[in-house]
Amino acid sequence: MSGTKLYTFLMDWNGGTFISQFRGDNIQEATKGWLNQLSIEEIKTSERSLSLFKSSLQDDLQPIAIEGNTSVWCLSDFISGELAIINIIATLEK
Repeated sequence: MSGTKLYTFLMDWNGGTFISQFRGDNIQEATKGWLNQLSIEEIKTSERSLSLFKSSLQDDLQPIAIEGNTSVWCLSDFISGELAIINIIATLEK
């Protein structure tokens, strides 16, 4: 992990919830790093599906701020025809 700020990624997809953390100097950098390290073992999908998912998100990697909340964003796309919803939260470390 690199960067100064910690972000928590919660991805709901295909009946599972996948939680991981990644650091970045800003939300875009952290999201790009998280996406690059996402693995088929972690989300249990095919290499082709994961590659298409990463390609699709990288083309338009703009997390959307959740209205009425502070430091919370959302992304969504499809993996193997199933909707993936990714919530991102800036995480305070103790």
